[in-house]
Amino acid sequence: MSYRAIRFQLRLTPAQERTFSRWAGMGRWVWNQALARQKSRYEAGEPYAGYVDMAKWLTQWRNTPQTAWLREGPVHTQQQVLRRLDAAFQRFFANVRAGKRPGYPRFKTRGSEPGLRFPDKAQIGYDAANGRVRLPKIGWLRLRHSMQISTGIANATVTREGKRWVVSLQYTREDAAPHGLAPTLGLDMGVANFYADSDGACEAPLRALARQARRLAYAQRAVARKRKGSRNRRKAVDRLAALHRRIARQRNAWLHGLSTALSHQHPAIAIEDLKVAAMSASARGTVQAPGRKVRQKAGLNRSILDQGWSTFRTMLAYKLAAQGGELIAVAPAYTSQRCHQCGHTARENRPTQAKFTCMACGHAEHADVNAAQNILAAGHAVWAARDGRSRACGEAVRQGKQRVATRATSVKQEPTEAGRS
Repeated sequence: MSYRAIRFQLRLTPAQERTFSRWAGMGRWVWNQALARQKSRYEAGEPYAGYVDMAKWLTQWRNTPQTAWLREGPVHTQQQVLRRLDAAFQRFFANVRAGKRPGYPRFKTRGSEPGLRFPDKAQIGYDAANGRVRLPKIGWLRLRHSMQISTGIANATVTREGKRWVVSLQYTREDAAPHGLAPTLGLDMGVANFYADSDGACEAPLRALARQARRLAYAQRAVARKRKGSRNRRKAVDRLAALHRRIARQRNAWLHGLSTALSHQHPAIAIEDLKVAAMSASARGTVQAPGRKVRQKAGLNRSILDQGWSTFRTMLAYKLAAQGGELIAVAPAYTSQRCHQCGHTARENRPTQAKFTCMACGHAEHADVNAAQNILAAGHAVWAARDGRSRACGEAVRQGKQRVATRATSVKQEPTEAGRS
């Protein structure tokens, strides 16, 4: 059993929008007040107060006449704000202990309120027939209902995205039993091609951010020209944020379509275990040791993050698991320099980005496809070593291919996840 979440846009009346705005403002006030008290305790030499102590502060605030207006909002959403603040402090303490950048929690400003989370499933209702959801203290809300949820709702979270309000409904789902088949496809992620698979196919990247580069530049210049603190600057910032949200929605819809199709066609897939955060780190360096080719590295980082590799991997992993499959991560070292035919590894094997020619056996192929075949072979090795199988992988791969053929014919009429999520 696993948890899944589906997001729906809410179709609110003006009164309901005002109610959610007030509740969001209450959450911002609770966050800021609790954070200010934590800072005061630290300056006074007092120890950190955990969630239980902060919950007692909330009870006092709700019962104090000056702040009794907090009682107009649900107590659970305000408690969840304190849980998020406590989690932020725990991350801060963990980063300090690990010697990383601490990331001390910051005060929330208007427009950056924490979401409204409703954790009690007994207080949440869901009407699939009429496309409605019921939340505490506000009643039934209409949804832009794109799909139905067949199981019970575990919790709900309401967030504001620009002028829209969105609810995320989390529910439980029974995953299929693992079938334990060997991977039948290897994927090599890249920038020139979003991925190349071991069957010889290449998927061109969407480049959602690059396609909107001119509009983004125009919107950013509009923000820079406005006077700070003015209403016109606020409008320009909102337009820029709306454009970024549009790009993110385009990328997510595209990634959902790809991951759904691959999860239906292959029971198990091998993929590189890429460290995206390290690959997209800045090359600026320090004052004592400045970096080289900073602008070129910044462009590469932008292209890497525009691909959405981590999001794609997450989608593919949970969709495969839901159908009894799995995503096998393998070490990416030398996969692009190793010949799939003879195993010769050398940097000279790949003279250009797209061309691969083995210096030992003369094997020539698209470089990304050759890397995907190496990834598939590494996935077979990981699968066999992990499960303690001494038999050859060939028979398991043949069984997987047969299963792929039967599944491909059975899911042709099924809808994709792109429109669902």
